[in-house]
Amino acid sequence: MSNDKLSLAERREALIVQCSMQRRDAAREIGALMTPLNHPAGGIGKLFGGGGMKLPLGIVGTVAGLVMAKSGKVLPMLTMGLSLIKAARSVMGLVRKK
Repeated sequence: MSNDKLSLAERREALIVQCSMQRRDAAREIGALMTPLNHPAGGIGKLFGGGGMKLPLGIVGTVAGLVMAKSGKVLPMLTMGLSLIKAARSVMGLVRKK
């Protein structure tokens, strides 16, 4: 009977070790998955070699927006889109009140 108890104790200890290893591995994998989300150079900045590209990308985006707006095709679309958004907000306000 002591052999049965010993084998049960050994099996229990092996299971405890296995569970702790699984918890450690799961924590490591979750950490690896969360790193890109928490890293300051994540997203589009990572493509350009670091997080110091926010200002140049902002300038490029502003210049591109001004060029598109000056062409005359984008500005009417933006005004129409803004008026549609305003109309949708007013309709949603009326629906919420009822």
